[in-house]
Amino acid sequence: MTAFRDLHTQSKAAAYLKRAILSDRVSHAYLFCGPMSEGLPLAQAFAAALQCTTLDSMLHMPELPGDDAGRGGRRADTEDPRQTSPILPEEVDACGRCRSCIQALDGNQPDLLLWNHEKPKTFTVEDARSLVTDVQIRPFQSQRKVYIIPDAHLMNAEAQNTLLKTLEEPPGYAHLLLLCESSDRMLETIRSRCVQIDLDPAASALEGDALSLAMQILLNVSDWTIPQIQDAVTGLEDYSLTIGTFLDHFSAWYRDLLYYKATGDADGLLNGDYITEIDRACARTSYAGISGVLDAVTTASKRLGANVNFDLTMEMLLLSMKDGAAEG
Repeated sequence: MTAFRDLHTQSKAAAYLKRAILSDRVSHAYLFCGPMSEGLPLAQAFAAALQCTTLDSMLHMPELPGDDAGRGGRRADTEDPRQTSPILPEEVDACGRCRSCIQALDGNQPDLLLWNHEKPKTFTVEDARSLVTDVQIRPFQSQRKVYIIPDAHLMNAEAQNTLLKTLEEPPGYAHLLLLCESSDRMLETIRSRCVQIDLDPAASALEGDALSLAMQILLNVSDWTIPQIQDAVTGLEDYSLTIGTFLDHFSAWYRDLLYYKATGDADGLLNGDYITEIDRACARTSYAGISGVLDAVTTASKRLGANVNFDLTMEMLLLSMKDGAAEG
């Protein structure tokens, strides 16, 4: 079982999950979207930290009154748990030494389950029903029961609907970590009930001139004329073979806008380095405008997959990004 310290990629996603643990705001369901090779180790590290008894004891030390609380205790009069934790966000991790961690390393922690479906490349309704039934069984030794569910994208609509009620009304002890290659393959009802973790965000996947071009588009397209948009499309032609990385970056950016507009939580942003620009964009863009651009990114990806003309597809996308910013 992997720990956060063993990961060499997905640092922003890992930081987000660590902050969720530190602030005691862990959701009952997460949807990890991206390659299984990236999502599985991240989910394992998250699950191991959730079940680590050493970490849990450090995060839930007895409250100490008034000024008697130091680094080893929580102040009873402080509401924000991030200000009272005895550890720093970067220190949140499974210890590797407690009983739960040792069991997890050996693959036999009874309340940390890697949920494998019986047949390769399929995730049947029966598999989903079996999962729902197991979720109703209380934890054996831990306070939580954590499920890692690879290949969730293999579930058809009926299987996903079977899981829906559990996501709507989960037992308080249950946490489901669904792994899928693309959120487009999951029902909207499933996506809306999970915290979505997009893997390979563009800030880490794009570098140098490519990252500069992507950010130039995101920060300026709302004010561009048609000729300026066409010039940007010409620049994107140099990256036509890896345009999916740009689309991932655009999607991560607009999901950040949607999240920040709804919560005002800067700590939860994948592109937190651009908080000033994100705050400004949220102030002038509506929920409908942001959602419309996210739909346009998905549409562009599908069109490119169907070999629709590259320049036409990207010009339509950038025009949608410009129009979305005007819906404020």
